[in-house]
Amino acid sequence: MGNADAQSSETETGTGTGTAEQAGAVDGWSSENWVLIGALTALTLVGVALSSGLVPVEGWLTVTGTVIVPPYVYLYASLGALGYVFTKLMTNVEAYDEYDEIEELAEMALRIPAAWVLAAGVYLLFVAGTAFTSGGSSQQYAAGLSFLVGLYVNVAVKSLGSLADRLLGRGKAGP
Repeated sequence: MGNADAQSSETETGTGTGTAEQAGAVDGWSSENWVLIGALTALTLVGVALSSGLVPVEGWLTVTGTVIVPPYVYLYASLGALGYVFTKLMTNVEAYDEYDEIEELAEMALRIPAAWVLAAGVYLLFVAGTAFTSGGSSQQYAAGLSFLVGLYVNVAVKSLGSLADRLLGRGKAGP
């Protein structure tokens, strides 16, 4: 293998000094990636604050019978995600002894805001299910369905397109 090939191979595996590392990136992660992750986490925190009622909302977000996600839902979702992270680290701690494993550590850390979003949705669906079967709040049911739409955007777009086709009397194009 030639010198250029060896150098290219070293850069791809993270053992050499490639342009991404020289520009301040770690293993392909640029500062823009970290800014995006930070912005998404900040938006998640805003959503948690609004949905849990920690921040009073007046005006356009206020509706009769506002659906509130109790703060304990977020607390226990965080503890569950942290439980995963710590058990993963404890069972394989030697795999995370190098600086260039930051992507894997970031992936584990991102389970926490992901757990907040998913726990809120599961809570809404649980409350909606119990409310719907007992003749309860349609707002809770709508909030749970809204969560599913957000979680499954592609499925929702296809389903709404199919509904529109049926309502407009269009047949399916193709076999």
